Amino acid sequence: MRCFEWILLGCLGVAPGMVAAADAVVPDASTAWRDFLAKGTADDVNAAISAIDAVGYDGEGVDAAKCRESAAKLASARDRVRVSIVLQRAALLCAESTGDGAAAEDANRWLAALARHALAESDRGAWPRPVRIVLPGDAPALFASAGMVVRYEMFMQYHPSPYFPFVVAAAPRDGGTEKLLRFDYIDTLAQVDRGARAHGTPRLAMSYVEAFLGNSAKHGAVSAIDYQAFFAASRESTPAAKVAAVRDAAGMGGIGSAITWLMVCGSSKEKGCAVGLVDALLPAAEKRHAYPMMLLALAYAEGIGVPRNPQAATAMLDAADRAWDRRGASVVYAELLEALHPDDPMPAEIATRLRESAGAGNATAAAMLVSMRMEGEKGYVLGAEDEALLASPDNNGTGQGFLKLAGWYEDRDAAKSRVYLERAAAANNPDALRRLAIQLRESQGSKPPSQEALAWLERAGNGGDLYSMYYSGYQAFRQGKLQRAEDWLLPAAMRGDGDAMFFLASLWDEGHEGLEGDAKRAIAVYESLQDSKEYGPRARRALADMALAGRGMQKDPAKARKWVEHDAQAGDVDSQLWLAGNLLYGRDGLQDEVAGRRWMDRAIAGGSTEAMDQYGLWLHNRGKSDADRKRGVALSRKAAASGGVGEMNNAAWMLCVSPYDIVRDPPEGMALARKIEATPDITPGTLDTVAACLAATGDYARAAEVQARVIAEMERYARPDKENIAEMAERLALYKAGKPYIEPVAAHAGN
Repeated sequence: MRCFEWILLGCLGVAPGMVAAADAVVPDASTAWRDFLAKGTADDVNAAISAIDAVGYDGEGVDAAKCRESAAKLASARDRVRVSIVLQRAALLCAESTGDGAAAEDANRWLAALARHALAESDRGAWPRPVRIVLPGDAPALFASAGMVVRYEMFMQYHPSPYFPFVVAAAPRDGGTEKLLRFDYIDTLAQVDRGARAHGTPRLAMSYVEAFLGNSAKHGAVSAIDYQAFFAASRESTPAAKVAAVRDAAGMGGIGSAITWLMVCGSSKEKGCAVGLVDALLPAAEKRHAYPMMLLALAYAEGIGVPRNPQAATAMLDAADRAWDRRGASVVYAELLEALHPDDPMPAEIATRLRESAGAGNATAAAMLVSMRMEGEKGYVLGAEDEALLASPDNNGTGQGFLKLAGWYEDRDAAKSRVYLERAAAANNPDALRRLAIQLRESQGSKPPSQEALAWLERAGNGGDLYSMYYSGYQAFRQGKLQRAEDWLLPAAMRGDGDAMFFLASLWDEGHEGLEGDAKRAIAVYESLQDSKEYGPRARRALADMALAGRGMQKDPAKARKWVEHDAQAGDVDSQLWLAGNLLYGRDGLQDEVAGRRWMDRAIAGGSTEAMDQYGLWLHNRGKSDADRKRGVALSRKAAASGGVGEMNNAAWMLCVSPYDIVRDPPEGMALARKIEATPDITPGTLDTVAACLAATGDYARAAEVQARVIAEMERYARPDKENIAEMAERLALYKAGKPYIEPVAAHAGN
């Protein structure tokens, strides 16, 4: 990297031997970045874009006349966005074209400072953060200022997490080793766009990806077209459809599409799958571009699209390593090989290559070798040298080294594991943040989650953790902030999280104002999941609910029953339970107690704890005899023994407030209520049970305290149920008067 620094700073007009002496006059790029991230706005970024366009900057030069006309606009933009490399380069070229030596010197100093800062950001060992930039043009401007030529660019992931890095491969104009640097502007834009509705959620970053890459693709940018292609392929279910999605983009030189094609065909072994892949890679490989040569080597080694040829693979990989800084080709080759054969040990010759890359200064290779020993070497003992390597700040731009050490020590030294987990979280590692937040949340019982736990989960969600996105959406929903909930849930749903998809669709189904989806869009979500083995029955039950209620479609109880009955007959216990519940309670035109009882018994025979719980509640509330009620409470007790909050809640409710003497047992109900109260994130309805049990056992003061919290939480809902809140208030009045709540027999008629 020092060699690259000499090249870059020399081309910027700063003599290598004078770097230290020039430090006094070079601006402080780190401080400028901190200020911009703290105070910059989307309007500032737009002003920079407008100024660059106004002076006619095209990547190579500017229009001198336009520079004179727009001098004030350019100066204002530079004051607002000092950290944009492309903006400073445009200013330098304008100053040179108009003969303004002082302005040229100032822009040159800023370019040098920003270049040095970018270099420091780019050389952080294994698992680095990408170089932070403001605009896509900052990356090529950095290389152009160094007299280097950009050979290719590529995006390497589907979604921002929170970074959305794109790799730029550049080399000196006269040829030589490629430098592959990772840059990111999406997180920068998401941070400074504070006025956006989705600010602070992954939805905003996702919107920027769609907007910027969509616009770039329209203007023919290969890297953007490539991204759209391999993203589309990720949505397809068959190898043929995936290849069809990426074929054209790979033929244009799209690296991500070529990787997708190679990996799909390498995994599927479908005949004819890889026809055309080698032809797509050859033009760039013949130009000695490192990444395409590495992919071609893997194709030869695996026999993907060509006959297997180990000798050709070795020769091609050797050439790629020579063309790639610090023998980086072997490192990515090993990563792709591991993805193709996740259950196989790394071949000895590839491990040797990794050692050679590590010897050449490749920190990722060194970290991979340690990870391989930790995960696959029998009897491996973590030595001080390996631990120091993983714990090095240089290898923890994203906290991944710390996280690996936390996992290693989890069953060996809990205190040490915790220290490493906290260090990983401090580096914004989403896994570590989620784990710490859950531990803290669980320690708080049923109290509202602390701001610290919520903040950790929001950081984890913005870092790509699906559970944290879902949880943050759930918290927003509980607070009545439905747009905020949508902004958390939509990115998780886009990544294929089933719980997020159903939660989001349910919000749309309910017809809340201000959301981007409605009942029709909810139906589309459910219909898209019908062919899924994992989610198909659940999706059909959701559609059946909409058909029963006539939401988004014509009311049709018979059609709803038919949808679910097929899955129930096939043995899906949740579908059996759906049928049983609707038939027993006669909801929306479905009424058949005999069939309902039969489906409940079948679901219980299938091991459904929820069926025990629901049937127990029905027998208690709607049963025709003491025998029914006795069986009901017995089933509820058995279901509660599973430890599920819903099951414990229903059993505790019966035991504490039942109007039947043969059922009511407040001390037993209170024992369950104590377990419920120790559980995080219970709903107001569940807290209502805790309050009722407290009153049933004579603790009226605490019962009133808990009941007041129930009412406060319910009033925050997006659509507060005023009738239900009134019932809760009546119970609160009882507790304040030192009286328990006993449910009237008549109340069971509607349950």
